[in-house]
Amino acid sequence: MKEKGFEKPACSTQSAPFPDEVTCPRCGADIEIWSDEEVTSCSACGYRVFNHERIVS
Repeated sequence: MKEKGFEKPACSTQSAPFPDEVTCPRCGADIEIWSDEEVTSCSACGYRVFNHERIVS
């Protein structure tokens, strides 16, 4: 796609981070993890949940 003398790259839009609600594998509490976070901790038990191995509820 050309626009005013230059060509746009195939992916010219960036996606904004978004929250996901996941279940803590240790205690079952709900945890909010953002798509751009690598790791977060459960506020109930402190278990560290990594974004790439999360269990989506």
